[in-house]
Amino acid sequence: MMNPRRPGKGLTPITALIVFCALLLFGSPGGAQSLPKPQIVGSSWIYKTEGLYHNVRDDLVLAIQGEGLVISYTAHLASMLQRTADATGAQKQVYENAESLLFCSAELTYELTLSNPHNITLCPYSISIYTLSADPDTVHLSIRAPELEQPDYAAVHQLLEQIIAATLSW
Repeated sequence: MMNPRRPGKGLTPITALIVFCALLLFGSPGGAQSLPKPQIVGSSWIYKTEGLYHNVRDDLVLAIQGEGLVISYTAHLASMLQRTADATGAQKQVYENAESLLFCSAELTYELTLSNPHNITLCPYSISIYTLSADPDTVHLSIRAPELEQPDYAAVHQLLEQIIAATLSW
C-alpha cells in the first residue's frame, strides 16, 4: 500500500500538488498546526520538532514538492564535516544528521529580479534540516532570517515558512 505521506512513483507532480493542497485545506494526517515562533540565533530562524530525522526530511521534501518546486541540490553537511574532520582538526561531531535543501521558484525569482536584477543572488532558497549529536530526537528546520531590506523578499520568506508549516503539520 502506498504511504499517503509520500507520493509513489505513480503520482504525477500535479497529482501530488492536488493532494498536498487538499491536505492543507481539509487537514493533514497530523492535524492542523500553526507555525510556532522561531528561535532566532544569529541570522538563523530555527523551528524544532520531535521525531525521526528521516521522517521529517521526507515530509520536508513532500512540502517543497507540494509547492510545485524541485530540489536542485542537497548539501550533505554532516557527511562533509565528518569527512573533513581530520583536515580541520575537529574533535567533536556536532550533528547526527545535517543537510540543506536548495530550491527556487521561477515566479518569485522573476519578480525579485524585475525589481532589481542583482536580486538573482537570493536564489536558490534553502531550508536546513538537522539533528544535533547531543539531542538526536529533536529535528531542527532552519532558514536564514528574512532579507528585510529587500521588500520583494517577503514572498520568498512567506513561502519558506509555508513549507515549514506544512512539514510540521504532518
